[in-house]
Amino acid sequence: MCGINGFNWADKKLLSDMNGLLKHRGPDNEGIYIDKKISLGHRRLAILDLSEKGNQPMVYTAKDKKKAIIVFNGQIYNFLELKKELSGKGYKFNSKSDTEVILASYLEWGFDCVKKFNGMWSFAIYDPQKSILFLSRDRLGQKPLYYFFDGKKFIFSSELKSILCHNIRKEIDDEAVDLFLSLAFIPSPKSILKNVYKLEPRQNMIFNLRDLKILKYYYYKIPKYKPVFDKKYLIKKTKSLLFDATKKRMISDVPFGAFLSGGLDSSFIVYNMAKLTPIEKLNTFSIGFSGKYDETSYIKTIIKKFKTKHHHIYFKEEDFEKLLKEIVYLYDEPFADSSVFPTLSISKLAKKYVSVSLSGDGADELFAGYPKHLFFYRIWRLQRLLPESIKKVLLKISNKISNDKVTYILKLFSGRNYIDIYMQHFGLRESPVFADYLKNKYKEIYNLTGNMPETITRMDLYYLTVGDNYAHKLDSAGMGSSLEIRCPFMDYRFLELEAEIPINYKISFKREKEFIRQVLAGIFPRKIIIKRKQGFKPPLTEYLRKERNRKQMNKKIEKFINSNLLNKSQKEFFDYINRNIKKNNLSEKILRDYWKFAVLACWADQWLKK
Repeated sequence: MCGINGFNWADKKLLSDMNGLLKHRGPDNEGIYIDKKISLGHRRLAILDLSEKGNQPMVYTAKDKKKAIIVFNGQIYNFLELKKELSGKGYKFNSKSDTEVILASYLEWGFDCVKKFNGMWSFAIYDPQKSILFLSRDRLGQKPLYYFFDGKKFIFSSELKSILCHNIRKEIDDEAVDLFLSLAFIPSPKSILKNVYKLEPRQNMIFNLRDLKILKYYYYKIPKYKPVFDKKYLIKKTKSLLFDATKKRMISDVPFGAFLSGGLDSSFIVYNMAKLTPIEKLNTFSIGFSGKYDETSYIKTIIKKFKTKHHHIYFKEEDFEKLLKEIVYLYDEPFADSSVFPTLSISKLAKKYVSVSLSGDGADELFAGYPKHLFFYRIWRLQRLLPESIKKVLLKISNKISNDKVTYILKLFSGRNYIDIYMQHFGLRESPVFADYLKNKYKEIYNLTGNMPETITRMDLYYLTVGDNYAHKLDSAGMGSSLEIRCPFMDYRFLELEAEIPINYKISFKREKEFIRQVLAGIFPRKIIIKRKQGFKPPLTEYLRKERNRKQMNKKIEKFINSNLLNKSQKEFFDYINRNIKKNNLSEKILRDYWKFAVLACWADQWLKK
């Protein structure tokens, strides 16, 4: 886990400034490589081969004298198998790191080397023979990679803040703001600023240092839905795959632990870790909230079963304001998922004891673990009882009624216009930019599934593989605490397993995540197996209902709105939110939308200063 930087000219001072802004990502070492064509910078968090031999930028020279230089952020979990294969081909290794294996893999297999990797990564390889810079991002986008290009200058970094070291124009991208006001994050390839982009998950990029041309392409395709109706086989495969994915993520030369929420996913991971390490030495970490949001009782049940070295903290209301400024700094483009607060808090706790922690993130997206999945599945099941003729009548009536709620219900049961239903159900802002974006993504997923229930269920597969939502939350919180977070469920092989599990195995009319509950039957107490999804979120809207918690944010919002950084439609949207708040309409939806504007305003106050 590290921070990487670079640009296509020589400037040691500028490179050092970029590295300095990424010290939290790599407190253990700083390195630079410069020649006439390129400047490469690196901040290291030492996880494998703690010696100087693991430092970067790393230079590798093969037996045929071909040379390559890399800056790399992430972890290749199958590097030992690849190292053995490459050794058989005559490659020699000077370190025990996975970084050296990436370089040898590139020299042996070229750009296709990434197809052999199981891991999370963003890297840049400089090939002086070909005069190119080869950049890549892992299949699920677990590691970030920003870049700026104006036709001459090419700059890349793990974080946007390092790119802002350069004298580039800070102009907000209107479309990115529209997407943020709907999604609460900005999906790649866009960033909050014009001319700054994110390499997408599953993408390779080749930048030619001679003609200054960029080539980008996807090296991996999301698997098509091909259900296998053999539950025993699927359960056995799931258990085997999670064990292997967990084992691979426990390779480390520093202490490691696990986040433990008391839910199915993290408990399943700790169960597998217990098979591989003395459980009494395993550090586990959890966080509780006040009132109905607290899962402490479930966590205690798991701790009683495993007897790990457990560490528990509570997230309190005063932590909200205390962490806000730090979050705006670490998440250096707007990000409004409130679960960043407990994620950063638990990462800070874990760092006191370990440098690597495993997490259960990704399972809900793969195995239909959210209440919305249950909602749409139930609707689909009820639709099947209605004749097609009645559905057509319902659809005609829905198009003639002006009442939004009635129209919504009729459309649900007519079985049509699912994309409109999706937006209405989640209260998403229906800007033209977002509507087009979501329709395109819906079409992509539909082409992989072929019918409604699988498409709705797999929409969260899109959110998982876009890389700038869940993965961004984990990466920025972990790296902001100098902690490496590894997610067994985000092993790309789970994407392929997910495509084999039928929708009616994943979910039942009674509850979500049915398949995983059956996988874990007999392993955990019934209390854990039947527990409903609670979510890893603080009671944000309860905090925001208190005027004192909005007071400081209101000042920044007012300044932001008056700065003419928003377009007319975005200002009208805020006016609508503001009118409702003044009328004391403090509903969940109004406060969630208010929170997005608060995050935007705090971001502008931090990053648009001259």
